[in-house]
Amino acid sequence: MSAWQNEPFAIEIKKGETKAFCMCGQSGNGPYCDGTHKRVGGAPRIETFDEDKTVYICGCQQSGNRPYCDGTHGTLGS
Repeated sequence: MSAWQNEPFAIEIKKGETKAFCMCGQSGNGPYCDGTHKRVGGAPRIETFDEDKTVYICGCQQSGNRPYCDGTHGTLGS
């Protein structure tokens, strides 16, 4: 699994939106699911949000709380 970027994606969410976040790590449209998991295994994390907010989605793919950022990118070499 390679990183999409070495920082989180800050995503503005609107109440009622549903997002499908890649969990297989192979999406060409990270951090969003593009269906690649059907070929490589796994499933996306689908979330429907109940409020407007900013979410921080892992870009390095090393977070212990994927799909959310836990700051792990700050400990990785560049």
